[in-house]
Amino acid sequence: MTDTNTHSDTLIIGGGLAGIATALRLVESGQKVTVVETRKRLGGRATSFEDPTTDDLLDNCQHVLLRCCTNLIDLYQRLGMANQIQWHKTFYFCNNTGHIDVMQSDDLPAPTHLTSSMMGFKGMSWSEKFAISKGMLAVMKLGIEGRKKWHHRSFADWLKEHKQPAGAIQKFWACVTISALNEQPQNMAADYALQVFQEAFCANSDAYQMGLPLVPLVKLYDSAQEKIEKSGGQVRLRTSAHKLLFEDGKITGLKTGDGNILTADHYVCTVPFDRCAKLCNDAMLKADSRLKPLGQFGVSPIIGIHIWFSHVVMNLPHMALTQSPLHWIFNKDTDGAGWQHLHGVISAADDLVSLSADQIKDMVVEEMRKVLPKVGTLEPVQYRVVKEKRATFRLSPGIDDIRPGPTGAIDNLILAGDWTDSGWPATMEGAARSGYRAAGAILNQGDNLLIPNLPDDLLYEFITG
Repeated sequence: MTDTNTHSDTLIIGGGLAGIATALRLVESGQKVTVVETRKRLGGRATSFEDPTTDDLLDNCQHVLLRCCTNLIDLYQRLGMANQIQWHKTFYFCNNTGHIDVMQSDDLPAPTHLTSSMMGFKGMSWSEKFAISKGMLAVMKLGIEGRKKWHHRSFADWLKEHKQPAGAIQKFWACVTISALNEQPQNMAADYALQVFQEAFCANSDAYQMGLPLVPLVKLYDSAQEKIEKSGGQVRLRTSAHKLLFEDGKITGLKTGDGNILTADHYVCTVPFDRCAKLCNDAMLKADSRLKPLGQFGVSPIIGIHIWFSHVVMNLPHMALTQSPLHWIFNKDTDGAGWQHLHGVISAADDLVSLSADQIKDMVVEEMRKVLPKVGTLEPVQYRVVKEKRATFRLSPGIDDIRPGPTGAIDNLILAGDWTDSGWPATMEGAARSGYRAAGAILNQGDNLLIPNLPDDLLYEFITG
């Protein structure tokens, strides 16, 4: 039945980052919106869960942002949560012998700001550092248009063409891109890998800085519901979207799992591509070319493991492992009993996701022993493995051929989500950008709601021409 009290200016399907970003920009422009979300809190995949054994809120995986994520930072500011992001200017890279190299910026302008620290890396040979330097210069000289020409080839192809040795790939190029893009170099579109280095490492001296939330992820989004409802809108939690209703070339309603029909002038679908496909009928697929490739997207998994030791085994705030199946360790601090909580992350985990939780725990502890001497013979007092089997869409060469834009033939159906054409890979920044693009489409502002990139340093502009 039609719920006559719920007609909105815009109905947003999905309360993840893209849905929140869309909603906030619309309500700030005076729109009445309704957000439909299956979960009991907003946040989508970048969220937290309650550990049934301890009642603690645990993040499903450690999500990070960089200073170059201008739209995500803007979203946190609109949520009043920017002060809950702690920024790190120092990165710690650890090789398989436990040696730690430190990367941090000096006072030189980009792209030279990280050169002195990277040249001091003891875990790399001089030939590897020289090859990386030549590679980074090639990255810069490509520019935006040059990198786009590599979209249909893999990053492994680019590395081979630029004669990068195996050690440089393992200790630097792959270390960065696997974590950033959740894909192996041989399987990722080269232009997105190149974008990471251009925008995060080369163009601006602050762009590389890493932000880590000080609170569980889900708490970053709590204020969104209040802002939406204060504007006269609604947030319908624990409400599943069942089917979009389509008639005379337009969406006429959303049927929910409880049988209600919600109506609006515009409908924004922010759920993942596979869920979006289930909401559409055959007539919609024929009417709008954006919807036809929804079944062609692949997925890439991430494994997170929360692990507690009986005393402090790691003093650094985080550590990137360069020669290990375990890619990151984050220090989540100690509790009242003195137990230290560490969070390990394994990206592009296709080969490991089928392992049992015990097998993953054993592997992670063994890798931690190699880089954290204080672990020694200790066994964890507690652990929790989280498998995100569909964590991100697969960033394959040519993926932009099927990533849809916000608007199409069904003019009151707007698409958003990190898998849509945001100009970014599968990241929280990509999700925020897609939400701002969706709001811009509804408000007839195009991409004017997007937050500009950080300005390029003058030296980088000179080098890139």
